[in-house]
Amino acid sequence: MSLQHFLEILSDPAGEFNSSDFIEVSGLSPAELGTFAKTWFMAPIDRQSYLVGQLVELAEENPELDFFAIFKMCLKSDAEPVLTMAIDGLWEYDDRSAIPPLVQVLQSRRTPAVRAAAATALGKFAVLAMEGKVLAKDGDLVRESLLKILKDPAEDLEVRRRSLEAVAPFNNGEVKKFIQWAYKSDDLKLRASSIYAMGRTGESGWLSVLFKELQNREPSIRYETAQACGELADEAAVPHLIPLLRDDDYQVQLAGINSLGQIGGPLAKRALLRCVKEGDATLEEAARSALENIEFLEDPVAFPSG
Repeated sequence: MSLQHFLEILSDPAGEFNSSDFIEVSGLSPAELGTFAKTWFMAPIDRQSYLVGQLVELAEENPELDFFAIFKMCLKSDAEPVLTMAIDGLWEYDDRSAIPPLVQVLQSRRTPAVRAAAATALGKFAVLAMEGKVLAKDGDLVRESLLKILKDPAEDLEVRRRSLEAVAPFNNGEVKKFIQWAYKSDDLKLRASSIYAMGRTGESGWLSVLFKELQNREPSIRYETAQACGELADEAAVPHLIPLLRDDDYQVQLAGINSLGQIGGPLAKRALLRCVKEGDATLEEAARSALENIEFLEDPVAFPSG
């Protein structure tokens, strides 16, 4: 199938695609994207939404497919379902050219759900900035855009909390103050975001707070805390995580297993081996996966590439 044939099917509301057809829109050149856009924006919104969803799924299944240009183009869409799925699709890509349009969405008048999704997507670039994998000016744009949202008390709380989670890797004085502000909140979701942000800072100084929150009565808080401990990957957290393997909440148990796999060490391995023997099928599978991750952490060169 040629690109032109693909566009003919796209413009036909009754036209049907096979999965293999989407290869034609992988890695579009700027000229091809221009041709594609003319037909795309004439298609009904429900058809656009369906096709973007297909592209997101295919990109996740096959890393060789490149729909970056289409996802970035869809950030200009006025249709919330299309825009939200395009943001999800961009998660697979590190291309710095996605930063300005994501910032535009974040700072736009679009719905809080869409703007919160844009904030979350920018969080990936915060990590890349701290790793020196994007230009310094890109990191500055991401950090300042997210902090601008956080500093505005009139902003929607969902957008603010997602911005807090996203900006956390920068871990400067302002970020720490906002984490403390969110942690002291009476809003459960905002407190959960503060704990999630603690893990993303990479700073073990938050461990004393996290150890306390592992005892929280609220399962969602225990879950986020376990995840944060895994992100910090400090072996001091292992004895505090092991009791979660018998938690009353199943998702908390799984979070504890995953975090032990992220941290590693002899004590974590013993706890996971017990889980393999004593847990149900789902917990056993999760524990085996966590043990494989520990093996990789210990010797990535010897670990089979699959």
